[in-house]
Amino acid sequence: MRVFANVTKWLYQYDETEELTIFGAKQQPLKSSELMLITDVLGHDINSLATLKLIYADLEQQLNEKPEVKSMIDKLTATISELIGYELLEHELDLEEDEITVIELFKALGIKIETKSDTVFEKLIEIVQVYKYLSKKKLLVFINVCAYLTEDELLELRRYVSLNQVKVLFVEPRKTEGFSQVILDSDYFLQVEKGM
Repeated sequence: MRVFANVTKWLYQYDETEELTIFGAKQQPLKSSELMLITDVLGHDINSLATLKLIYADLEQQLNEKPEVKSMIDKLTATISELIGYELLEHELDLEEDEITVIELFKALGIKIETKSDTVFEKLIEIVQVYKYLSKKKLLVFINVCAYLTEDELLELRRYVSLNQVKVLFVEPRKTEGFSQVILDSDYFLQVEKGM
């Protein structure tokens, strides 16, 4: 259990220069910004500020690839700013406005991820689905989630992860019966155990 606690702490405080270094496909150390760490699946907010920032950045990039749509949005934003500017002039206080960015527009419109999960399993599927579209993330790390799943749900989650070609690391305090896994013992020695 001590090993699990240490690994969890190292992941939580992850910095590629410390005790734990995770390497990507090309044997390059992953940066902390490239990890998505889920330590509390029940309390995880899929619409967290950090996740929405990444989604807004992706949406902005998508808009930049469509100049005609971006131009139309810029014109409409300028019109709205102009109308508000006239109202500010008529106010008794000396008010000023700032130019609105596309990302601020996304926030103002309340753009967020629609969630429908009723169970832990459904929430995990949603997390994997959202993670798949976060281009800046290279590894999704779930800590202690297998305890919440039946064997069938765990198998289905693994299939879903595989089907979507998502890189996921499950960190668990104990063996999960019936599945291949890499076990880190108390001497920090890795041992591969084959499951079904």
